[in-house]
This record gives sequence, C-alpha cells and structure tokens, in this order.
Amino acid sequence: MKGKRWLARGLVLLLVLPMLTVSAWAVSFSDMVGHWAREDVEYLAGNGVVNGTSDTTFAPDRAMTACEAVIFCSRATGVSDADKAKIAEDWKDTIDEIMPESLSSWAGTEMAVCLETGIISEAELRVLAQNDGLIKTISRQELAMYLVRAMQLEPLAKSLSSYPLSFADAASISTARQPYVYILNSYGIVEGDQSNRFLPDRSLTRAEMAVMLRRAIDFMDDRGIYAELPAYTDYDWTGGVISAVTTGENGSVVLALSSDLTGAATVTLPSTVRVYENNMLTDTSALRAGQYVRVNLDSKGDPQTVRLGGSLTAVSGTVTAVTQDRVTLVSGGTASSFDADRFTRVKVGGRTGGPELIDLQAGYTEAVCYVDAMGHLAGLQLSGGSRAETGILVSIVEAADGQNLQVASFNGQTQQYTLPVGGTVTVNGVAGSLSAANVGDCVSVRVSNETPGQLVSVAVDTVTEYLQGVVRNYTYAKDVNTITISKTGTSSGTTYDISGDATVRYNGEEIALRNLEKNSYATVRFYGGKVVEIDAWPGSVSTGGVIESITYGVPTTLTVRTTTGLATFEIDLSNLPTVYRDDKVSSIDKLRTGDSIVVTVRYNQVSSLEATSQSANVTGTITRVLQDTSGLTIDVQQDDGATATYTVGTNVSVTQDGSILSAYSLKINDRVALVVSGGEVTSIEVLDASASSSQIRATVLVTNTREKTMMVQLSDGTAITVDVSDALFITSGGGSSSLSKLESGDRVELYGQYAGAGFAAALVIKL
Repeated sequence: MKGKRWLARGLVLLLVLPMLTVSAWAVSFSDMVGHWAREDVEYLAGNGVVNGTSDTTFAPDRAMTACEAVIFCSRATGVSDADKAKIAEDWKDTIDEIMPESLSSWAGTEMAVCLETGIISEAELRVLAQNDGLIKTISRQELAMYLVRAMQLEPLAKSLSSYPLSFADAASISTARQPYVYILNSYGIVEGDQSNRFLPDRSLTRAEMAVMLRRAIDFMDDRGIYAELPAYTDYDWTGGVISAVTTGENGSVVLALSSDLTGAATVTLPSTVRVYENNMLTDTSALRAGQYVRVNLDSKGDPQTVRLGGSLTAVSGTVTAVTQDRVTLVSGGTASSFDADRFTRVKVGGRTGGPELIDLQAGYTEAVCYVDAMGHLAGLQLSGGSRAETGILVSIVEAADGQNLQVASFNGQTQQYTLPVGGTVTVNGVAGSLSAANVGDCVSVRVSNETPGQLVSVAVDTVTEYLQGVVRNYTYAKDVNTITISKTGTSSGTTYDISGDATVRYNGEEIALRNLEKNSYATVRFYGGKVVEIDAWPGSVSTGGVIESITYGVPTTLTVRTTTGLATFEIDLSNLPTVYRDDKVSSIDKLRTGDSIVVTVRYNQVSSLEATSQSANVTGTITRVLQDTSGLTIDVQQDDGATATYTVGTNVSVTQDGSILSAYSLKINDRVALVVSGGEVTSIEVLDASASSSQIRATVLVTNTREKTMMVQLSDGTAITVDVSDALFITSGGGSSSLSKLESGDRVELYGQYAGAGFAAALVIKL
C-alpha cells in the first residue's frame, strides 16, 4: 500500500457501523493473532478505514450484513470528507425514506456516497431494504458487483464479451455476476480457497471483506483510479470523437475532434496530460481515431486530464419522459433510459449547453442519445416542443398571419417573434388577446424549437410592475436600501426603495446587493411600491448571427437570425455605432443581408457591428426582369451557360461598388454576382450596368462626408446610396447648402444619372 489514498483523505477516520466502536492509529486485535488476514485488517484499522468491535477485538469471522458490505465499498472511492458532507445532505431525504432510522443514523452518509458513485442504484437500494434485506448477510458474488462498481470498473465488466473463470465451482456463479467475479479475479482482488472454489453463495466475513478492500484500494492507487463526481466538480471541459491524432511540439499531442452537436475542434494536449481508459491511467498511445474523449481543463483552460469513452452509439427514438437528469425514449419498440450529468452535452432548439437547457414543460417529441462505451450519455439532442422566454413587450404589429411581437429580454436583447393566428394567449391567467395596450407588460412566451421565432403561447402579466434600464447607483446596509435606474431610452435616473427581502441576480446567479455591478443592465420588479427583484446583466451583450434584413428609417432596424430565432436591434442614424466589415472600418450602408455579424449592445444601445461578408456563389447576366404584385423575379444566365430564376425579396441587399441600390433598378443585361443560400438570394452585387438619366425625391438617412456619399430612402421605402462627390448643394429657396448641413429626415430632390443601378447626383436640392 502506497498510502496515497490516505494522504488524499487527510487520514480521516470513517465513523460507521455501530458495532465498530473503537479506532486507533496503531492497532492490534487479540483475536487477529495468527489470523491469515491480520496484516490487512490491522493496516486498514491503523488508517481509520475499519474499526474493531471493541478496544481489543475485530471479530474477523463474523458474517457481514449487506448494509455493512456495501458501505465498506464506499471507502475505496477516495471521496473527500467535504464532498461526503455535501453528498449526504443532497441524498438525505432519499436515505431517510428508504432506510430505517436505526440504519440511516450511522450508515446514511456512506450509503449516500454509494448512491452518488454508482455502487448501488436507488432502485437497488429500495429492493434491498425490503424485508430487512439490509441487515441480512450478503453473498460473495453479490459483493463482487458492488466492489467492482466502487473500483469504477463496471463499464469494463459490461463491455466483456467473454469472461472465462477457472474456479472449480464457476458453474455455480450466476451469469449476471460472472463478469464482476472475473474482473476481481483477473486483478487479484479475489482468489479461490484451497480447493480453488469461489463459493459464490457463501456469506462474507469481516476478515474477507477487509482483505478484498485493501487489495482493491492498492489496485486503484496503482492504476490512478478514483471516483469522478460530475455534480461536485466545476472545471471546464470539451469533448468529441477523435478524427485525427498528430504529434505536436515539445511532446504534445494534437487531437482533431468532431461532434454532431458542437462541430469540429482542435485540442493540444501537453506531455504532462493524464489519460484514462476504462477509468484506469494509461498514456497518449491509447488515443485513437473513432473514440469519444472528454478533455478536462484547468482554471487556465489548459488540458489536464483526458478520459476515453470508446465509440459512440446513437440511439434515436420518441421521447416518453424527461427529467432534468434523465431522458426515456422508445426506439424500435424498446424503451431505454439514459442519465444526464454535467458532462453531457445537450442541444435543444439550436442552443447547445448542459442539462440546464432541458425544459420540463417543453413537450419534446424526439431525441438522439449519444452513448459512449462506458455507458455514459455523452450527448443529447432533443427535438420538437418549445422553450420558455420572458421579457417586456416592446411592440406589437398586426399581420395577415398573426401578430409580430418585439420582446426585450431581461438581459436587454430584443427578440422578434410571430404569434400565429390561433396561438394561445392568456392575460393574468385567463384566456384573452394581445393588443397595443399590453406594450410595457411582462410576457412569458413559449417559442417553437422547430420554427425559429414562432410562438406557441403567450402569457401576459398586466398586474406586476416592471422597469428596465441601467443601474446608476444603489445603497446597501441601511434600514431602507435604494437603487437608481436610468429607464431605457432616458439618461436621467430615478431612485426606488428596495424591499428588505429582495432577490438580486447578476448574469443569472443570485448575489448579495453589495456585489451588484454599477452600469449593468437590469430588469426590476416592484411589489407594494418597492423593488422586490433585480435581474441584472453585464452592460455589454454581444449577439452573433446572420443579417436577415435592414429596414432603413428613423430609427433603422437591423434583424439578425440567430440559432434561436430573430433578434432585432434599433440603430440611431444620428448616433451611429462603430461598424467593421471583413475586419476593416466600414459604414452601415456597406452591411448586406446574408453577412455574418456580431452585434454588441451596451446599455441597450448598439455600440458596434462586426460583419463578415459572404462570397458570391453565382455570377451571370440578367436576361429577364419581372415585376408584379408578388415582388421581383429575375432570370440569370450563369457563367456556366445554365439559366436560373430567382425571386428577389424585399430584404435582399442590392449594391454596386459598395453603394446600396434599389432592387427595382435591376435591368436586363446587368452583370451580377449573387449570394445564394438554401435556394434563396441573400444579396446581389451589380458588376456592370448601362447608364440612364433620372430625377428622384427622397429622405436623407445617413450622410458620409468622408466618402462624399449619402444614404436616402425612396418613396417605396427602398434605401439607396447616392454619390454626391461632384454635386452642387442648394436649398429650395436658391440658397447655398452642403452635405454637412443635411441631417437625417431632411427631404431632398436629386438630379443626376444612374450608372447602371447606382445613382450619381449632379444637383442636390434641400426641400
């Protein structure tokens, strides 16, 4: 015995078993003199693992009860005292329900460890507790199963396809227990008697248990085995199936990982990384393509340990039951249940995270469970159903197919939803309808996981008062604490009293009021005129996605399609955010539908836009332009000779030389480059077009004195960019003007010519 486990435990005495009352650090038992198990018993007793039945006796030949044997197994797991206390508290209600007080009073803590580490399941404990089974003796073959589980080797036992046993009475060992006995025999934990018999049904003595326990602990120390507790760890991790293994610098190993849920990733393992296979310490030579791995990271994000899980098996089926930590589905007529923990990657409705994403009210219909060879649920994809979102109703617009809603989430991000005709609406718990009068009310919505942005139901709370804005200041540790909030859209702050039992959260975590960050964005709830809940988030929030549309006006609305639906952002053209496109400083008129974008909102105002353009995947010449009540349709003869027809939606960006054009200015023989995704046109660039004269009236949106351009909005709502580098500026009265004197909202008349679809103004008249 190398003593590592004792040091890890801090040499803590395990106080269990009422009949084991005496402990000592240097122990000698009178009834162990000359006994074959003396060395092991006294060694374990000296380290506080087992106790005597009195100051001087151990009773080595006394038969152990099932309860005693099972909790003896918990001592092999290496669980710390701190974790034991947490585990005991978490399992207390279950233990008290299943076990009689006469047992739970002294065995409850270690039995909780057995449940948490998988030595025994809750269902098995319930069965064992029936008819006084816990205080009856236990057979050697039953103990074999519990001890293998304690050693974290059950996945290995279950993976065996053959397990030849050399015991003379091997045929007497039950088929279900043979793999466990084989594991223990193979690793020298159990041996046959003088006649090479295992004696599977014979009861287990205290001496036999002590010897097996010491051998198990020795083996676990040699192989680096310990019980990993998902619920009681907090380190970050990443996982996936190994697609390639290469050698890096300084003895490092580079893993290329793939995942159906999270995509591809690359992880570089330092030479010091610890690798576990079948829960036993090995080395990087065990890393092979096709295996699922979980890489645990330290506080700096560097790989610390790697756990191999073997190949993944995907089990698909219809969901029949879901809890926060278990999913049950029927696949091929067979029902299967899988347990989820924090090492399970979960994907629901385009969002990826942990089991916290599982919504018990969602009504999921289908699931794909990715199970590794260790029996662990590595990944879970849930389909169908809906998810819950809560926020403040910002606007409601009636539409032919229902109602379009904008809802400000508690973190300040505005989401766009559609409530279809027939969608369920309740107002204060009673069936009702939505109207403009509900703007400013709190709404709880259920969003379809299959149709982004589509609502299944809306619940409106018109009674409770809410306020959203920026936290400017607060007081604490006073008789009456206060908070000062600048309401969204205002700069001045108002101070409110805080209730003494108010709940304060920051970034989703409950905190003390004194730890609330100033200038964070908050949604506060009132009751009786006082603040009773503060839900605060960082003042700066970033959202990534693809530009769905840009509706120019005052204000201008940017709609972004995210993984969970549509997010909308209002942009003040008189106070423009910083704009980057393809890592270069740009301007808002250069943004295109189809661009990938990251929108950063600071204190509920868009502060920056970082866009990445898509490359054109279709080029050719327009051969037909058809305009009707349904919109615009163009035929394009592609460079490869094929002709395709495209519908140009109202949200499609049309540009030339970086300037925005009207889609209705597209003409036959215009040479164009299109970005087409999923059969839909997301943007059009006019590469070459003919010229024609024109006169237009428009409203100024944005002026750009540096590039000598301005964006204007035509009477049909289309926004175009006008080149005014050679233009003369005058007022309608004949006075002089200039580009710098024009402001958003000014009406202008432009004289010039189209260069293809782009407009170059020679004269600009401010009306």
